[in-house]
Amino acid sequence: MAQKIFCIAALLVMAGMCLGQPAPKQQQETVSLCSLQQKIGAGDHESVRVSGIYSAGPDRGVLEDAACSKEGTWVELDLKSEQNKQKLSEVFDHSRSAYVVFEGEFYGPPLPDPKLPESIRKSYHPGWGHLAAFKTKLVVHAIHEVKAAPPDHTGNASLSHEAGHAEGATMDSTDTVDPKTGNLHVTIPVVAKHS
Repeated sequence: MAQKIFCIAALLVMAGMCLGQPAPKQQQETVSLCSLQQKIGAGDHESVRVSGIYSAGPDRGVLEDAACSKEGTWVELDLKSEQNKQKLSEVFDHSRSAYVVFEGEFYGPPLPDPKLPESIRKSYHPGWGHLAAFKTKLVVHAIHEVKAAPPDHTGNASLSHEAGHAEGATMDSTDTVDPKTGNLHVTIPVVAKHS
């Protein structure tokens, strides 16, 4: 009888140990940058896994999606893992952009400072990045995938925010990199507005 109780107790202890183990971490689903940009509210942020075309320097840049190419997301690297960081650097040795899958915190438009007068808060729309020109920001904690970007990618969002500084201007720029010198050649059409 004592032996049966001991066996039952041992089974319960082992079952408890198995049940107490954390479940294996499931891979987060990769979501569209466009859908994130559309659904995130001002002042909100969420953990995401997102893909797109990343154009950048070593610590910050812009993430874009061809489906919503006029709206880029400011990117800051705060890596918790060195995985694929070297691969990203190698792609940037030959190109200005890369197809990536990032995991991190996605932020919506920042809220205006509550200390500002209400009349200013209503009309003031702060942003992220260079000249606060980006509505959304991604703080990257992990790089899951890196590939060379398609050769026809021109980085419209990263350039088009500059066009917004000129009233009524449209931006259909093209840029190419000279393979021999590595120099960037940018063609920006200028449209004069006559009154």
